[in-house]
Amino acid sequence: MSKMTKLINNPKQFFWDVRPVRMVRSALPFEITMIDNNHRKPMSKSKTFDKKENQNKVLDKKKNQLDKKKSYNNSLDSKSSLTSVIHDVPVSNINLSHCQIALYFSGDMGSIYQIEQWLGPLEVLHKKSTVVFVTRIKAVYEWLTYNTGFIIVYCRTIQDLTNLYEESNFKCILYVNHGFKNFQSLMNHRALHIHINHGESDKTSTITNQAKSYDYVYVVAQAGYDKYNNNLIKKDMSNFIKIGRPQLEHIESLDKFQTDRTVVLYAPTWEGTHDSMNFSSLQEYGLSMVQQLLNDSNYFVVYKPHPNTGSRDSKIKKINEAITSMLDESENAKVISSGNINSLYPNVDICIFDNSAVAIDYLKVDKPMIMTDTFHRIKGRSDIPIITGAARMIKPLDGSTITNIIKEELALDTKKIDRQKIKQYFLGDFDYDNSESTATFVSKVLDACNERDALLEGTVINQYESLN
Repeated sequence: MSKMTKLINNPKQFFWDVRPVRMVRSALPFEITMIDNNHRKPMSKSKTFDKKENQNKVLDKKKNQLDKKKSYNNSLDSKSSLTSVIHDVPVSNINLSHCQIALYFSGDMGSIYQIEQWLGPLEVLHKKSTVVFVTRIKAVYEWLTYNTGFIIVYCRTIQDLTNLYEESNFKCILYVNHGFKNFQSLMNHRALHIHINHGESDKTSTITNQAKSYDYVYVVAQAGYDKYNNNLIKKDMSNFIKIGRPQLEHIESLDKFQTDRTVVLYAPTWEGTHDSMNFSSLQEYGLSMVQQLLNDSNYFVVYKPHPNTGSRDSKIKKINEAITSMLDESENAKVISSGNINSLYPNVDICIFDNSAVAIDYLKVDKPMIMTDTFHRIKGRSDIPIITGAARMIKPLDGSTITNIIKEELALDTKKIDRQKIKQYFLGDFDYDNSESTATFVSKVLDACNERDALLEGTVINQYESLN
């Protein structure tokens, strides 16, 4: 008997039959998504918990995870001055009146890299003024709980967020993206809102009108400033502040790859949230280019795709999986799915990028790079992105001769002189070796906190004078 027939003939029996599974699932909402701390990405659990022993196993796993997190945070307390993490405490019971700065993040685990790259600069800021992370996704809350020593607050609903803001006294709220739920956080009218972004590629997200929603927008250098100035209408450019790229001053050192071959990094971007943001080279270049590199005994291939690769386009997802499978079977290749890509740059000889912010960060190491030309996909675009002047550009047909192109660039480095000028334009004159950019970031945020106090004081004075 089909489910539909059973529902029509005997609805009471139908709903009774499905009732146990539904009850167990609703009793275990947290176990539906778990954190794999070794790979720093969510693991989906599709298994139906319809037996008590399975339920107990899941609860045991949760207890073990919490025990590990408690141990991790105890070790942090002994090594640093960072505040301990708040575990599952209702927002209404948290006293954060002493905390001045919040970082708001509504993204999911696929976007966790946007926060991860800021942890180093934020720890320096935290030593000057307490920083609180405000999250909207439970899996992100759990990841931050395990991997950082900051105060982490989870606000599932807008009411939770409202309660938090009403009961706290944040002076500045920081944002690393333009997530649509940022609009809910912007309702806080007693704080200054600062967009600090997570990278400056040549994608339309870096020139969006959403930037006007914030009191300040921090950009890296002249390139970021010019993009807003040249593309936005009715703007106040005094709100766009150059702070450098503090993330480049907090890069973890990694061991070199165990090979005598030339190390080639291929780091394609993802397909974006919509077509005008799709600069991924995987469909036009990916498989063919990787296969050629594997067939050449001169190269060791490192593959690091964007964390969100294939999340919107099933074709790109399959290509990514095929490349990963092919490389996993080779002794002369390495697939890297997590961690800061900047840590790889000192240990590679040349990189192949799409239109992505990671190509701009690569300018700091001053090595040859190749960039795929996917700009033809944007209708009506006539300008040529400046970053392309720092790289050897290749068309889809050039993918068939990628090994020859790499040899030429390693021997001649045809873009070296241009790359030096473009590096200054994108990264500025900051002394990254002595953490000047981080110091600038911290100083600007603290200045904004003081400005906020002065503005509130002025508002109170004006209100008092109007009454008299």
